[in-house]
Amino acid sequence: MKRSAPLLMLAAALTMGACGPASADNGMAAKAAQDMPLVARVGFNDLLRDPATPFLGTENADITIIGFMDYNCPYCKKMIPELDALMRADPKVRILYKEWPIFGALSDTISRIALAAGYQGKYHTIHNAFMATPGRIQSEQEARRLAQAAGINMGQLDRDLTTHRAAIDAVILRNRREAAALALNGTPAFVINGNLIPGGMSQQQLQVVISRIRAGQPLR
Repeated sequence: MKRSAPLLMLAAALTMGACGPASADNGMAAKAAQDMPLVARVGFNDLLRDPATPFLGTENADITIIGFMDYNCPYCKKMIPELDALMRADPKVRILYKEWPIFGALSDTISRIALAAGYQGKYHTIHNAFMATPGRIQSEQEARRLAQAAGINMGQLDRDLTTHRAAIDAVILRNRREAAALALNGTPAFVINGNLIPGGMSQQQLQVVISRIRAGQPLR
C-alpha cells in the first residue's frame, strides 16, 4: 500500500514510541491508518462524555486531545512538555487525560491517588508532580511523598480514597474498556478529534496533525 506524506510523517513521529506492557511496535503506521474505524466503534462523543475525565483548556475548543497515560511510562513524561507548549500556542485546544494504569499494581495505586486528589481540586497539581518525576515512581510511599510536597492535603486524600473508592474504580474501569475497544497496545496513546494517534509526537508534529484536521484533510 502506498503511504502518503502525512502518514510517513506520522510514522516518524511514533519513534517516541508507545511503552505499554505488551510494548507496542513503535512503527505503527499501519495501525494509525485504521484510526477512524476503531474510534468510530467506541464513539468519540462517548470518550468526551465522562464527567470524571479531567481536562485542561476551554470548553469551546475546536480540537480535543484525549490522552491515555500511565505515570510510570517514560514516553508519557516526554509528552507533557510537548502538550503544555501546544496549549500555550493554541488556545482552541483542550486536553482530556484518561488514567490508564498498565504497569501493574503500583501504577494503579498512583492513578487512584491522582483521581482522589481531584476531589480537593488538585488533580492537575498532582498529575504534573507525578509526570515531572524523573524515572519511575518506585513505591506508594514515594507517590505519597510527591503528593504531600505538591500541597495535597493527605488526610483529605485518604478520606477521598475511601469515600469515593467506587467512583474511582468506575473511572479506571471505563478507561480500560475504552482502551481495549480502541485496541491500544501501550502508552501514550491519543485520540484527536476522533483520529487515533498510537504513540508520542512533538509539538510541531501535533500542530501539523491539528492543521490537517481543521482543514478537513485526511491524516493518511
